[in-house]
Amino acid sequence: MPTVYVIQNDNNKDLSGAKRYGDLEAVFFNPRKPYDTNFLLDMAHKVLSKITKYDYILMLGDPALCGVCTAVAREYCDEINILSWDRRSFSYLPLTFDFSDAE
Repeated sequence: MPTVYVIQNDNNKDLSGAKRYGDLEAVFFNPRKPYDTNFLLDMAHKVLSKITKYDYILMLGDPALCGVCTAVAREYCDEINILSWDRRSFSYLPLTFDFSDAE
């Protein structure tokens, strides 16, 4: 079963729609600002080191953390699947980014 990496865990959000894409695993649990960037990078590397091209990143939380997780995931996998919330359909849309030819 694939994993859905939830960037910033939020217990107030219903993530049941994301569960259809895989088992949920949080990357960050509400880090406090100002961010300790070294800690965030270490945590992102620890959690995302297992990512495969079959897993997903759920873009939930601070855009800075979303950027960090995308960059870190790219270090481990050339193809990254992202779940993006569509307000019109009230569902997650999977997007695949292939970085295999990127320099």
